[in-house]
Amino acid sequence: MKKIGKYVDELSGREFASKTDAIKSENKNKGIKQLFAFWKYPKNDGTCRFANGEWCYQRTEGEYHRFQEALIEAINTYEPWIAKQYEKHGGLKKEYVKGGTMIGRYLDDGDSELYHQYGTLSNICPVCFREWGQPYYANNCKHTVKSKELTPPLTNKKGMEE
Repeated sequence: MKKIGKYVDELSGREFASKTDAIKSENKNKGIKQLFAFWKYPKNDGTCRFANGEWCYQRTEGEYHRFQEALIEAINTYEPWIAKQYEKHGGLKKEYVKGGTMIGRYLDDGDSELYHQYGTLSNICPVCFREWGQPYYANNCKHTVKSKELTPPLTNKKGMEE
């Protein structure tokens, strides 16, 4: 038996062989958390009903675009190798950052912490802005389902209710 030492990024739970790598990861995850602090995630009700499409939450067009902008900023800051893929297309734009695009593949293949945010974006219908529990329902949204309210109310960066 041999003794090994590991360092853990307490925000992501990822393990690292060096303290320096763990600190870099924690700083990256703090930055990501700050970028998406405005977004209120649905509470887990302890069942799979939300994930199975039993209901959705209504978002606004502004929230959707703000989420896209935050994801673009996060990719440019924390995953510049992905942003570089889009330089010959005029840079990373909203049209490339939505569900079902190569961004998801890059984030997944790169084992990026931002894949969770991409998954959230993929769960939102880009037409009526309903957030579902999985992309299938967002891709096949009928735009007529009554949505639930998110509690507590959504707030902007200044803490004001929107």
